[in-house]
Amino acid sequence: MNRSGTEGVGPAARLLLVAAAAALAAVPATGTASARPQHDHVVQTPVGKWSLKVSFNGQTYDSTVQFTRNGRAFLVKGGAGTWSRTGDNRFTFRIAEPIWDSQGHYMGRVDVSQRAVQSGDTFTSTGESRQYDADDRLGRVVHAEDKGARL
Repeated sequence: MNRSGTEGVGPAARLLLVAAAAALAAVPATGTASARPQHDHVVQTPVGKWSLKVSFNGQTYDSTVQFTRNGRAFLVKGGAGTWSRTGDNRFTFRIAEPIWDSQGHYMGRVDVSQRAVQSGDTFTSTGESRQYDADDRLGRVVHAEDKGARL
């Protein structure tokens, strides 16, 4: 017997087998030839560099953040933390940002905690920023909103 299993089959039967195999190959796995095509689900990820507009207490300032594949988050001007996916097109990030005076002395830090929703190459996020002094005492908590655009 040969691999195709057509040994001893006449030319007309062989042609019929080839036609049947071609017809089966054209039928989608759902079993019907009229099934709708399946669309690939695109999972968005924040991995990459983003320009941020950070707003709190009526003020807005610019920042830049980098999200890495392994769940790290870095502010370009200093500060590091983590990010994680929380659902389709949703993620959270936490970053500790040091505060230095003009002579380079440590003045404290800001702990940023945000919940983000991504839409293509933009995201919006809301959360809290907690400011601590050099002795690790909480000074204030502010509600902050970010708007990110992929660079």
